[in-house]
Amino acid sequence: MRIVLLGGAGYLGSVAAQHLAQLGHHVTVVDGLIYLRDDDPHRLLPAGCIFAPADLRDPDALRRASQGADAVVHLGGLVGEPACAVDEPLAVELNYASPILAHEAATRAGVPHYVFFSSCSVYGSREGTVTEDTLANPLGIYARTKVLAERRLAAMTTADQHLTVLRLATVHGRSPRQRLDSVVNRMTAHALSTGRIPLNGGAQRRPLVHVGDVALVLARVLTTGKGQRTFNVGSDRENYTIADIATTVEQVVPGARIDRGPERDEADARDYRTSFARLADAFPDLVPATLEHGVREVAEAVATGQLGEPDLPEYDNYRGLIASRDTGRISVLGSPECKRLHDEYATTTWSTL
Repeated sequence: MRIVLLGGAGYLGSVAAQHLAQLGHHVTVVDGLIYLRDDDPHRLLPAGCIFAPADLRDPDALRRASQGADAVVHLGGLVGEPACAVDEPLAVELNYASPILAHEAATRAGVPHYVFFSSCSVYGSREGTVTEDTLANPLGIYARTKVLAERRLAAMTTADQHLTVLRLATVHGRSPRQRLDSVVNRMTAHALSTGRIPLNGGAQRRPLVHVGDVALVLARVLTTGKGQRTFNVGSDRENYTIADIATTVEQVVPGARIDRGPERDEADARDYRTSFARLADAFPDLVPATLEHGVREVAEAVATGQLGEPDLPEYDNYRGLIASRDTGRISVLGSPECKRLHDEYATTTWSTL
């Protein structure tokens, strides 16, 4: 297959590109390289992978990338509420306008399958267990952009197209373009660097998924496109509280100890347990990695110096975005296309979603 990965040089995309190339697919990565890094993007990607530097809000670049493709996968954007809150108009352009413009380009090019990477963050805070049929409850900019993109893409998709939406659990593990700001990776890196694992309360629930398993799921759905489908991506056994995650890190990292504090009013109020039964029914045994596996590989990377200084902004989406914005690498585009879609976002009544 000829597969285009939009945002394919990032934390998820660089792992997905390697896996898809190993399976023999023709992979093209289109990425604006938002974050400040010294890496040559070709060092993050497998041999034979085509890299096309481009802004994922550029309709012409998206049109060129879509020509002749069997599938277009949108992985790009700002991940997490702290990064999105830095600049809401920018987050809307990258997380909402970009995937809509990419779908429009893919449709014009006759691409049969479009895959959109969303997030289990759309569920917000829920009692019980959420499924793909649970009503969204977006609590911040990040989740709102994902929810609105999902709804708009579904409405745009015609009967002769395939649309797959992948709502990811919180991702952890090793990647060529490493992140250390998600909860598992952050706790692990901090435990290695300081011997301490800060934990205030920790009762909030988080489903987890290893970055390599996300690549496995993507590869499988690309070869089984059927109409419009939405999957929570993770495993039922990988539902944890944040305190559970801290305990696992403490058990894996020698000498590390949890610093327990009182429950506090966190800016991130997400709290949900997620069912992954639909994914397990469609693709049995496709998500094998455990929390402990991810902790061990990140701990090894930090302990052996593979990542250099783990506190660098390049490993943190929030700080990396601020650095990129302040140096002019990324800014609000304000194009007519982006303004049109930003106006849609701004006039949405969230209580009706």
